[in-house]
Amino acid sequence: MILMDEYSSQIAKDIASNIDDKQYQLAINKAKNYLEDQPSDEIEVLLVQSLFSLKQYVEARKEVMENPNAFTTNDHDFLLMINVLLKNNEYIKSREIVETFKANDSYYNDGLKLIEESEASFRSNSSEEIHQLAQKFYHISSKQTMYWQKESFLNGQHLPYDEFLKYSRFVLMDPFVQSVIKAEVIDTLRKVGSNEVVDMMWIDGKTKKVKMGEIKSLQDMNSYQFIFNRLTDEYMMDPEKFMLLSSYFQHQSILMYPFNDEIILDANRWYDLSIQAYLRAKEYTEDDNDDYVKLIEIIKRQFNSIK
Repeated sequence: MILMDEYSSQIAKDIASNIDDKQYQLAINKAKNYLEDQPSDEIEVLLVQSLFSLKQYVEARKEVMENPNAFTTNDHDFLLMINVLLKNNEYIKSREIVETFKANDSYYNDGLKLIEESEASFRSNSSEEIHQLAQKFYHISSKQTMYWQKESFLNGQHLPYDEFLKYSRFVLMDPFVQSVIKAEVIDTLRKVGSNEVVDMMWIDGKTKKVKMGEIKSLQDMNSYQFIFNRLTDEYMMDPEKFMLLSSYFQHQSILMYPFNDEIILDANRWYDLSIQAYLRAKEYTEDDNDDYVKLIEIIKRQFNSIK
């Protein structure tokens, strides 16, 4: 192991020397050859640094996305990762990453400054590209299938934050945007640290206000944790049913986001009614006055109609 560490250290020194001499392709070749056999955060960073120097931004992004933890050791490496993402117009993804380091003043402040400077430059120099990205995003409902709406949503993430927020407001109120996509928009705004209040046309067709600064991730919600703990206890020994019900409850939870805990105050009853509706195919009528039953029926119909 000591010999391997010494070998890795020597290779890293050689690659760093190649970079100093501006022999970037040689550095790339050496780094790739080494990484084929074993991982090394230090050599991974040197590989991305070399790719970045040769303006091979797409390949550099691939490396960064596959090995993000390699770039969190120091401020220089962290900002290299953010720079790579920004060169690929990954404004929202870069903000998501910086937001996870909010407790680290240096990473957070330096990273956010870099993003804001890049966004300002993009606005000044690429207004037509921003217009095209925005059109694809806020016309998301022109694509009816989940796949194409997801593609439009991903296009929107190449917008600077202010534009992403602006057009997200249209998307969230569009009755023809699938509820799963709306949930993803909300969750993305949460991940980038938005404190805005946005309106959302929810699964019941009514408009709800979402205070971004107050919402949790889906996995941190009490109702979500309760439902999946009970599901595990009751169906873990029946893998087929467990997978079926996990898929259903996961989709149900996403469709309800971010109002899960606000609505599911009696998680046991919600769970029992959901099982009856889905696993036993119990039908409910529009005349049923039970709010849980009505919502579960709406969710079941949406789940069964995904395209």
